[in-house]
Amino acid sequence: MKICWDNLEGLRLNRSGNFNKGSTTYIEMESCIVCGYPYLMDKYQPTEFCSFRCTRSGSRNSMYGVRMHGMNNPNYRGGVKKLGIPLYETYAHQISYVEEIQRDSINLRWLQVRCVYCGRWFTPTTDNVQKRIKALDGRGSGEGRFYCSNDCKKACPIFGQHKYPKGFKPATSREVQPELRQLVFERDDYICQKCGKTVEEVQIQCHHIDPVSQNPIESADMDNCITLCKKCHKEVHKQGGCKYHELGCEGGL
Repeated sequence: MKICWDNLEGLRLNRSGNFNKGSTTYIEMESCIVCGYPYLMDKYQPTEFCSFRCTRSGSRNSMYGVRMHGMNNPNYRGGVKKLGIPLYETYAHQISYVEEIQRDSINLRWLQVRCVYCGRWFTPTTDNVQKRIKALDGRGSGEGRFYCSNDCKKACPIFGQHKYPKGFKPATSREVQPELRQLVFERDDYICQKCGKTVEEVQIQCHHIDPVSQNPIESADMDNCITLCKKCHKEVHKQGGCKYHELGCEGGL
């Protein structure tokens, strides 16, 4: 946001040198990379642009120089509704107390959330957000959690489970802590380290290089984990010394 009279209303300077307006903390940035003017930025939603207009006009933007009108413009309110894209200002305050959220780096009006399984940032559908809100209010069936793909939904050990995680199937990541799994995926760029396929193409899983049953001390060590797709994960566990019956975990990890 640029420094202007409208933005100065209700703004106060705190002892740490930052600005507060309501519950939001702003920090002063020297210049926008497009227009060069100083601006105030949400401390926890960093951006190199002072405004939505500069975001769309920057040469680093994939939409730079592209003219779109009416329903073809994803930022047109009717177009957003047609495409099922949730707006940050509309839904952020309704789910921020339980979900990690942010603005889309290109389309600042769009809402982004983290996938429960792999931890990637993505833009859910408006319908998905509304179902999540209803679930949190106790008005819907299920939990309506956010998944970036059907593969992540199928792989998630808590999806569709009312009491216990999905159980006792080989080559699942049921034993991997969610935080560890997401850190490993992020480190490996969400790519299977054996076949090179991405999370958009296949279901990815977190594999322990040294089995948990043989080396429990390093079970939560990122260096002992690697990202594999479901197919490659099964192939690895067919190798000598890594078969399920050899690990003492026949019937599931």
